[in-house]
Amino acid sequence: MYREDFLEKLKQSEEEWRERNRREIEEAEAKEVSCEDGIPLNLLYTPSGNQIDFFEDIGFPGEFPYTRGFDASGYRKGLWTPSQYAGFGNQRETNQLFKKMIEHGNVPYLALDLPTQNGYDPDHPMALGEVGRAGTPVNSLKDWEIIFDGINVGDIYIGTVANAQAAVILAMHVVSAEKQGAELKNLRGSLQNDILKEYTSRGNYIFPVEPSLRLVTDVIEYCAKNLPSYWPICVCGGHFSEAGSNRIHEVAFALANAFTYIDEVLKRELPIDLFTKGFFFLMKTNHYDFFEEVVKFRAMRKIWAKTLKGRYGATNPESLKLKILAHAGGSLMTKERAELNIARNTIACMAGALGGIQLIGLKTMDEVFGIPAEKAQLTAVGTQHVVAYETGVPDVVDPLGGSYFVETLTKEFENQVLKEMDRIERMGGVVKGIESGYFRRVIAEDAYKSHKDLELGRKVKVGVNKFRVEEEFTLRPYKPDPEEEVRQIEALRELKRSRNNALVEKTLGDLKEMAGRPSSSKNNLVIPIIEAVRAYATMGEICGALRAVFGEYQEPPVL
Repeated sequence: MYREDFLEKLKQSEEEWRERNRREIEEAEAKEVSCEDGIPLNLLYTPSGNQIDFFEDIGFPGEFPYTRGFDASGYRKGLWTPSQYAGFGNQRETNQLFKKMIEHGNVPYLALDLPTQNGYDPDHPMALGEVGRAGTPVNSLKDWEIIFDGINVGDIYIGTVANAQAAVILAMHVVSAEKQGAELKNLRGSLQNDILKEYTSRGNYIFPVEPSLRLVTDVIEYCAKNLPSYWPICVCGGHFSEAGSNRIHEVAFALANAFTYIDEVLKRELPIDLFTKGFFFLMKTNHYDFFEEVVKFRAMRKIWAKTLKGRYGATNPESLKLKILAHAGGSLMTKERAELNIARNTIACMAGALGGIQLIGLKTMDEVFGIPAEKAQLTAVGTQHVVAYETGVPDVVDPLGGSYFVETLTKEFENQVLKEMDRIERMGGVVKGIESGYFRRVIAEDAYKSHKDLELGRKVKVGVNKFRVEEEFTLRPYKPDPEEEVRQIEALRELKRSRNNALVEKTLGDLKEMAGRPSSSKNNLVIPIIEAVRAYATMGEICGALRAVFGEYQEPPVL
């Protein structure tokens, strides 16, 4: 806080400054300016009228409420981890790509094709035309073993985009690590396992909400008890952003989902500090509205720490410290003047680094054309290296901390998020919000406003609605082999011919029997899923067994 005599002198000086520059200031302030999400912006920020309390709102790095990051020395302790979302349509090609990425210091974050994400084998009618198109098929433990052939899965961090079938992917990671002789207590990796956002922004759900929450809870509980170094859930605000939501809704919806999962796990009577240290968040780091993007991460850490401590009684700093993986938004990349996507990625990386996050993933310049080319993937990794080693950003903890503008905007952003979270609680919570269509309706409204701003030129997208240049993009993205689907189906048939099918049937029967029991620690479904995976049961067979018990989710209309 500032002394009263200083504030009085400052106020007088500011008035004199305004008078000296009256015409210029009046003209500038006549142009109403706000953040993309509607928070009004002043022309100038000073301590005058600033309601920020240093100890309550800002504090020191590495100390509660972690607004300035959760390490006292910031990136001097260790840089953020580059994490590239990648996966070709063939397991062996993905294996070669991952080996190159690991050589470049990158964490592989496995992209799964759509049939895998939705629990179908490649020979299912719903998989027709989609096998290997949006990522790598992982139909069984055999495919996982090919993808990570020659890679010590117990020695590196492996991330996967697995949600409705997250327990099956976890089981593959566990069984392959056991086969390599790794100690499970040291196994590092992550799942998305955030099923609630699938119902509202992405659509890759399988089962109804209640059994899906049970599977999420089973995975979190299993990891808390058996895989202490594993992150069993990545709560995804970024998917709300990609679907069109503004940043306030991106953060509020993600935190509301996270607290819903916490409430479910607490029903199993697990101590709060045992499992929340395994939570982390996937958010978007974008180039639009750069400063609001930075304060988004600062405000989010603060809300998480205060809520975990105040509402849930968490005391372990590892629970209170919010971990964030931020990916640049693919929806903001353009086909027009696609090389400029490198600039967009660079700015997005800077926003994430200045926001003090732990993992950064960038999109590629060619992603809008299809699965990225290998050169584009490595360029995206190299972009992070430029920011990390050529800018000096990592040299100081929270370099924007103390800025009158940044601190004021952080506080206002926090207030807006808390208001939205309160609105969700008053309507009965996240599940009620899903059932009523509230989340989808809000996202649609945000997306409409943003698109309208682009159409009317209030929001500029270079190369699209301004500074257009007619040119051809020369870098060609990866093209899946049209014959790959046939090969995947034949590999699946060969697997079924060579495995112990009697054992597979037994494990699937055990899984169905357990799924029919009430949700509880004693009936944790991860255990029978691991046994089914060990027997080389397929993704489609395991998810099919659960479908037979749980049924499938039917999406309600948006009102």
